[in-house]
Amino acid sequence: MIRNKPVDIISKKTSYEIWIGKNLLKKKNNDLKEILAKKKIAIITDKNVHTSQYSNLLDQISDLEINPHLLLIEPGESSKSWEVLKKVLDWLTELNFDRTDYIIAFGGGVVGDLVSLAASLFRRGINLIQVPTTFLSQVDSSVGGKTAINSGFAKNSIGSFYHPKAVFCDISFLSTLSDRNFLAGYAEVLKMALVFDRDLYQFLIENQEFILSRDEGVLIHIIERSLGLKSKIVEIDETEQEERALLNFGHTFGHALESYFNYSHKLLHGEAVSLGIVLAAHFSYEEGYLSQLKLDEIKELLKTMKLPTGATQIDNHKLDVVKLLSFMKQDKKVVGNNINLILLKDIGNGFIEKNVSFKKLENFLQLQLS
Repeated sequence: MIRNKPVDIISKKTSYEIWIGKNLLKKKNNDLKEILAKKKIAIITDKNVHTSQYSNLLDQISDLEINPHLLLIEPGESSKSWEVLKKVLDWLTELNFDRTDYIIAFGGGVVGDLVSLAASLFRRGINLIQVPTTFLSQVDSSVGGKTAINSGFAKNSIGSFYHPKAVFCDISFLSTLSDRNFLAGYAEVLKMALVFDRDLYQFLIENQEFILSRDEGVLIHIIERSLGLKSKIVEIDETEQEERALLNFGHTFGHALESYFNYSHKLLHGEAVSLGIVLAAHFSYEEGYLSQLKLDEIKELLKTMKLPTGATQIDNHKLDVVKLLSFMKQDKKVVGNNINLILLKDIGNGFIEKNVSFKKLENFLQLQLS
């Protein structure tokens, strides 16, 4: 199964195609053979993906007549670090890669973010192909050109904008994901629906059982719809000066929670986004924008998808709001002593609430997290 026409990303700097379907690399062998001919190829992935899906990848590219170099990194957010970034860059240098060669980022959001940043820095830009292997990275993070590692102060605070030459969202790579890792991606889809697309939101409500059972047709539709929406936003605002900030709905709270829990396996990114969506929706309700009915409906959707809706589900101890706010103050949307928050006026109608004071935010969080 493959789309006859890919989703296109067009920006001021570049354009590229996003292919969505099953066993894509095998079906696109002829195109890839022409692109990769006489080039060095580096595949960078984490140890979990290597164990579960690397043989699938090799099988799909077996006819390309390439002999790729392989680098394995540890799974998890801890790999989005200066140390691992340096390891990748040193490895590429030792192999004498040049700017005409290709790196394949084969993995989830961590691999994609890290490898994209390395690609943007190496020789000031080497060719990159994204092959995302998680639902979350297929519906969101592999597309749009954002690259990042984490600092000791905030998630994704060090990065650049750098686009791949192509993205292959192959649902066959989702087959070995645990339910927890698979469903973490749902939060990013819901985010997109809540901010931009009432019809997608309705589709999610009507197809909950098919999503839980990983129905291939439903997954492909969701990936297409999500990336189609994102591509339009990236075309309008590539470097997140205004409209693209709407894609951060739930992430201002979510990223701070990830930092609070030290990027541990206790809280996956999608789970943090789920908590962030609930907090942002609740703030929207408190400000008089969102109805109680819609707030409750959003919470119920997340619960059905087995995602957390309250911080006590992650840690039984009361969260330190001052500590959490210290991470939020490192967010890219901070302006002086205030922060811009992405809120909802209704389903499919997100907006930017500018200059929210941290005092107001502190009072809100004290009530919500008590």
